[in-house]
Amino acid sequence: MKRNIWHSITDIFLVCKREFHLATRDMGVVLFFLALPTVYPILYTLIYNRELVRDVAVVVVDDCRSETSREYARRLDASQYVEITGYAANMQEARHAMAQKDCYAIIHFPEDFEECIGRGETAHLPVYCDMSLLLRYKSVLMAQTDVTASMNVDIQADVMQIAAMQGLSAGNSGIIPTVKSTSVPMGNTATGLASALLPGILVLILQQSLVLGICMLAAGSRERARRNGGIDPMAIPTTTTRSIIGKALCYFIIYIVPTIYILRFVPMFFSFPQNGHSLDIMIFMIPFLLSTIFMGMVIQRFIHERETVFLLFVFSSVLFLFLSGLSWPRYDMSTLWLVISGCFPSTWAVNGYIAMKSNGAELWQVSHPYAILWLLTTAYFILSWVITHFTLPRTAGKN
Repeated sequence: MKRNIWHSITDIFLVCKREFHLATRDMGVVLFFLALPTVYPILYTLIYNRELVRDVAVVVVDDCRSETSREYARRLDASQYVEITGYAANMQEARHAMAQKDCYAIIHFPEDFEECIGRGETAHLPVYCDMSLLLRYKSVLMAQTDVTASMNVDIQADVMQIAAMQGLSAGNSGIIPTVKSTSVPMGNTATGLASALLPGILVLILQQSLVLGICMLAAGSRERARRNGGIDPMAIPTTTTRSIIGKALCYFIIYIVPTIYILRFVPMFFSFPQNGHSLDIMIFMIPFLLSTIFMGMVIQRFIHERETVFLLFVFSSVLFLFLSGLSWPRYDMSTLWLVISGCFPSTWAVNGYIAMKSNGAELWQVSHPYAILWLLTTAYFILSWVITHFTLPRTAGKN
């Protein structure tokens, strides 16, 4: 038994060493394993680093021409989100300014704007926004919401003061006391797009680069086998289990540094939320990396040419992004898509990592996705063993 254990450890070490040799001498694999995890997070973050768009150019069409409409426009211009660049005589002139990109939003005060407020009715304020950049729309919407809320408070206060001067109670006059609400962002303190999306995208970059590198190594093995009568001369002759464990160990060791760099230092460089404990996050990432490695060994069965890996990259990146719940919440997905998304490690890793990094959750609070990742690790290991044993190229020695 001791001899078998020693042989197993030796074979696993040899497979790991051989796989590391192949990975470091294949420029395509180096691109996926090292260059992509290093460069992509920086590029994505630089693109979205401007989390809020401030001073969005806005044109006002004031058909009301009242003190209330002028006060509303003044408060809008004083906000950090929009800037009133001018007044238009009518909507046609304002739309021409938007078409010329002189402004990105139009605020139209109707003629009865102040009159409706004076009668205690709801006053409608149409806002037309250029949707070519959602960040501009968000800024305009936030500015309008803040100003509307503040003016509602002032109007209610004025009405209550008048009622008090007339000796009327709030109950007799039908006036409802106002309550001022304050928004306090907890996880995404910057309330920006980058802080909301990039932490999840960083996890997706880890999964994509790891899977694609594994698939490219497998495609290279297939090409060598086709040139040598179905036998890969670079493979270590050993059992299927030792081969899988040795390769997984190699990939896991390689990805320790990229994982720490992407999940710890990139958020620190760009001031993303830093609420989670680094040790808890690294422990959480262990089953994620293992399940991703074994999933890559399953996917590699369908990769016959090295060039196919690039097609897989283009197709699967958008798919994993949607299934992770970043662009569309998982709780609003149909049962079919919930089941499909649950089969990928990135889905659980993204949700767990954001809960820990942004909202400060501890490891025990993300025990559900953590357990699912270990379950996926086991399932993909079994699948990869079956595929490796029965379908991949034979080695130059024992099978």
